Amino acid sequence: MVARDRIKTENPTMQRRKFVIGVGALASGAAAAVGTGAFTSVEASRDVGVELAEDANAYLALTAERDDIISDDGSDGTLSIDLGSEETDEGGAGFNDDAVTEIDGVFRIENQGTQDSVSLDLDESDVQDGVTFKLQEDTIDAGEGTLVDVTVDTLNEDPEKEDGTLVVGAEA
Repeated sequence: MVARDRIKTENPTMQRRKFVIGVGALASGAAAAVGTGAFTSVEASRDVGVELAEDANAYLALTAERDDIISDDGSDGTLSIDLGSEETDEGGAGFNDDAVTEIDGVFRIENQGTQDSVSLDLDESDVQDGVTFKLQEDTIDAGEGTLVDVTVDTLNEDPEKEDGTLVVGAEA
């Protein structure tokens, strides 16, 4: 007598269906557990290092063009403009009263950064009344520069000899 064992096999289509349903349930469960990946806010602290350079070596370089009225402070690399020194070698002292004096090319601003082009802006909010600065070019390309002119108006203003700060800004 020969014994035969019967091996029961299920329909292969049925196996695939169970597998697909199982994988689908697993994926939706994982998505529910993890979430969609969207978030409302994140706060993270990171250390940032900033390298400072003197004006002549910075990405936006400032260099004196008129040694008779502008000098490099030396200590912190900033430029100082003296628009009304006490007396010149020729005997002059200050600007004419009731006049507008224009001085071309007092200092140069140069784009030494990696940006192809930058737009320049001068903030004169801390400059004394009657003294204005004007860019010869509003935009400069990498490796290029522009000069800054100064106008002293004693016709409409009475500029006092006082310190002020001109802020040069650049935006790529």
